[in-house]
Amino acid sequence: MKPRILSSLVTYFTMALLIPRPSEQTSWVQRRGQCGSWGPEYAQLHDDVLSGRTREQYLVVEGIEGLADSLSLIAGMLYVAVLSGRALQIRENVPYSVAYDRPHIDWRESIKSSTMTEQHFTLRTGGPLPVDEPAFRLLYNGSMEELGAGADIVTMFGNVGVINVLFNNPIYKVQLYKMGLRPETAYGCALEYLFTPSLSVKEHFRDEIITMTGDSMKIGIQVRLGDGYLRGGVFEEQKHAEASLLAVQHFFECAEQLQSAFRQPGQDVVWLLISDSLDIRSLSKTAYGDKLLVKLDEPSHVAGMTGHEQNQAMIAAAGEHWLFGLADYHVISSIGGFGRSAALRAQTWNTLYKLDVYQTHLLQCDGLNMKPLTWDEIASTAPFV
Repeated sequence: MKPRILSSLVTYFTMALLIPRPSEQTSWVQRRGQCGSWGPEYAQLHDDVLSGRTREQYLVVEGIEGLADSLSLIAGMLYVAVLSGRALQIRENVPYSVAYDRPHIDWRESIKSSTMTEQHFTLRTGGPLPVDEPAFRLLYNGSMEELGAGADIVTMFGNVGVINVLFNNPIYKVQLYKMGLRPETAYGCALEYLFTPSLSVKEHFRDEIITMTGDSMKIGIQVRLGDGYLRGGVFEEQKHAEASLLAVQHFFECAEQLQSAFRQPGQDVVWLLISDSLDIRSLSKTAYGDKLLVKLDEPSHVAGMTGHEQNQAMIAAAGEHWLFGLADYHVISSIGGFGRSAALRAQTWNTLYKLDVYQTHLLQCDGLNMKPLTWDEIASTAPFV
């Protein structure tokens, strides 16, 4: 064999050995260094608990309502589990296992011994923060040693995020910073640690994923009419919104302004639209053509279905939530948490603009006239972060 060929083969096989296998690769967020290095240590603890190599202590989380509300609770509870040395498990109020794979820990709820002790807590709200709930007080300025008082299983039920609460706790905010987390990145880091899109999601959104992972400037637009619309209720203003883009035209004007302000020379631009109105999706696609990336599927609320229909709704919701987090800038509706939580997955800063449907006065979306939302404004809006 010629020396040059032998040298090339040695180089090839050496590189093949050095390139990590898929199971060894960390997420793109961890490679960027925004999430710290706590993940492998917690994964080992989690595995030790599940295998019985160490004391079985669990934090079981059960979200309520839809996907965004549940993810708000789950993301914060991951850090509660890490800080308290418990194995996080998710009780699937919606079919997470259909839409998400488990890249680092197996968060599916397991069967527990009937002799294990258990304590239940609730963090649920439809308005202001539940400051009178005992669990909230402990997380805000107390000690996690009191959470469950040594019970084998702590079950947390609700729809409230606690990341902002933990970063206000004088003890735990120091630990979170030492772990390499920051308030604006912790939510996205939690979702990246717990979830990756399942094969079903990747197949359903194959073309959209290719586009949203390219080099284009990507602007996410979320137009939301509300849960009442998704669950069959129709209001006068929603009838108007279905009939015309006039009611939401300012969302696209804001995207145009962001494009003008921040697009790099020669850079392609793509807009991603998610909406709970099929009419708005269809009319927008007709108006903006290939520039607009949008699924023309009938939107549905994942919490209002069962069986196969719920699985399909979960695939659609989880896929769009994940895609929206790939955008560089985000224009979201003021109501609800879906667009806001999806945007937070991006772990970016000063990229989130909030608008109201039927808003008549619109400042220039350029970061100067209309300011992007600050972390406090994002985190302090129900269902919170």
